[in-house]
Amino acid sequence: MDQPSLSKVKEHRMISKFKPMKSIAILAGTLTLSACSGGMDSDFFSMEKRVLPCPTVSVLPNADNITIFRQGPGRDLVDVEFEGVIVPTSGECVYEDDESLVLAELILRIGAIKGPAATGQKKMFPFFVAIADKNKRILSKKVFESPVVIPEGKRRGAVQEEIVQRIPIMSGLSGRDYTIVLGFQLTSEQLEYNRKAVR
Repeated sequence: MDQPSLSKVKEHRMISKFKPMKSIAILAGTLTLSACSGGMDSDFFSMEKRVLPCPTVSVLPNADNITIFRQGPGRDLVDVEFEGVIVPTSGECVYEDDESLVLAELILRIGAIKGPAATGQKKMFPFFVAIADKNKRILSKKVFESPVVIPEGKRRGAVQEEIVQRIPIMSGLSGRDYTIVLGFQLTSEQLEYNRKAVR
């Protein structure tokens, strides 16, 4: 698919989270230091946690919404089966393996509106999650499908998806050097429709 450029994205922040270290308890006895020839920095085993940056979360331009038409040539409002929008709502990350890996958990919401041409209450919405480096080069990409059910008698519905991404961190880099990019997996026709809508 001819995806839009990564040059302009809607950015969202994630929250750094740390796995607590297992505490070591001395069950008996007293540790005594004697005849020390030099001093010891009291901050050597500092309990203050160093905050490491999470990847940026971005929505690809023109891929944050989707319009699904019924089969046939018609492309008017009366031909719309469903419209959808995808939005990241929250996220957090933890570093693992001596800070060589970021485990990023992302919560996103897919909302849907039932159109006049819809014949049912349920629709599958295809979306993708990709990882890009600081040069906007795509390192990996995976496509998912999320079913959204519209309650009877209603026109709107939504579903929440939880996505987990494991991102290897190259030496000398951190999470801020990577971007999690998401959006609907559009056909060429759907992408062109979105581009014309924003002109």
